Amino acid sequence: MKIQSLLIFVLLTSVYGCATNPATGEQDMVFMSEKDEIEIGKQEHQNILRQYSVYNDLELQNYVQYVGKKVAAKSHRSDLDYQFTVLESSEVNAFALPGGYIYITRGLMSYLNTEGELAAVLGHEIGHVTARHAVRQHSATTLTGLGAAIGTIVGEAFVPGISSVGGQELVGVMGTAMLRGYGREHELEADRLGAEYLARSGYDPDAMLEVIGILKDQELFEIKLAREEKRDPRIYHGVFSSHPSSDTRLQEVVGFAHDIKESSTESTFIGRTEYLQRVDGMIFGESNADGMIKGQDFYHGDLGFAMRFPKDWKIMNMPDRLIAASQNGTGMIQVMTGPADPRVTPRTFMEKNMGLQSITNGEELTINGLKAYTGTAVINTDVGKRLSRITVIYLNNSAFILAGRTRDANGLSRYDNAFRETARSFRPLTNAERQVASQSNRIKIFRADETTTFDGLATSSPIDKFPEQQLRLINGLYPDGELKSGELVKAVQN
Repeated sequence: MKIQSLLIFVLLTSVYGCATNPATGEQDMVFMSEKDEIEIGKQEHQNILRQYSVYNDLELQNYVQYVGKKVAAKSHRSDLDYQFTVLESSEVNAFALPGGYIYITRGLMSYLNTEGELAAVLGHEIGHVTARHAVRQHSATTLTGLGAAIGTIVGEAFVPGISSVGGQELVGVMGTAMLRGYGREHELEADRLGAEYLARSGYDPDAMLEVIGILKDQELFEIKLAREEKRDPRIYHGVFSSHPSSDTRLQEVVGFAHDIKESSTESTFIGRTEYLQRVDGMIFGESNADGMIKGQDFYHGDLGFAMRFPKDWKIMNMPDRLIAASQNGTGMIQVMTGPADPRVTPRTFMEKNMGLQSITNGEELTINGLKAYTGTAVINTDVGKRLSRITVIYLNNSAFILAGRTRDANGLSRYDNAFRETARSFRPLTNAERQVASQSNRIKIFRADETTTFDGLATSSPIDKFPEQQLRLINGLYPDGELKSGELVKAVQN
């Protein structure tokens, strides 16, 4: 066993070797060249753009690119061609791909209040890139399963390029990291590196602590809101369990950057006015482009449809699909869309495009004037094969696919009426509904006077749940901070 492990180690090191980490200077066992890492990032960047829309504000995009490039120029891998993109999403998230592709959602940007805080978020993600965290985590995962990995190493892993098994596994690691983070040690390392890059590029490294505190407050509120809406909370992966004010380790790793700042002759740049001017008019919450949830109704202005989900079901608006789940989680409806050929019937679409050859209980329908077909078929799910209710509805040049399934092997009969009723609610937007779907809330920047209060802003705000608390959050004054006369303030208007 020891001899085999040694041979494996020699085999791996002879091919890939130990590489010096550009950010830490330490020796890392990595199973991927920098060239392959960059190529993976380039390809996955295209996949990200297929899943998310780019936020439609060129001035804001250029501003984020400017700040990101400014920080990246002071990083340990300043030679990379960094690309910074604002995504059209209400999610509170930022993440990085290998090779320097970095993303921040407008949802996260709505909680920031200075250019320094924006630089801190981007600096943290730059730290993940410079320390090669995705590659290191992939390598560690590979080492834990060397017995199974040897077949891969002898086979496809030696083939260069993105199509290799190693590349596919790295993509899987990145996907997990986007949702759950890289673990405390790597997240702390990214904070330390990000704070260092802040100091070197003229920002206050303590902006890292400030932004983590803001996001921790947002996380606590999101947990409260999710409990109210009976859904899982959507939490930014980079935030730890404790608040930065009581996290000694976090304060220590960020504190290392103070020496760099003190030795610099540059003045510290905060950039509150500069940042707030850029987010004035930015969409807050759900947008017309993503679709909007109003109670149990869903409206999508761009795609031109509306539908209603069963009472008390949780609705989740994902970038590439719409999901609704029963309270106990045993019933689920998933809505997706694809291009439709009007010369092909919905049934033929189901058979040819979806590969469903054994459709039972099939029925041609007209749903609110739209051609449709419904039937039951066995499909693969995360809990195995399940008999499911599939409905295809044509609207304009799109085919809308509604798939209703259950976790229980024999549970379709229990939820089939709900699945069919949901399909029957699908309809083209009326003029009144199109008006609802087009009303995105937006951030409005103004200067407070002595009469401005959060209570007053909440009264006139279109935010439907906990408006005062949400306004305090986006202004960095949660839970009980007060406004000062003369300072710039964020309000939300439609």
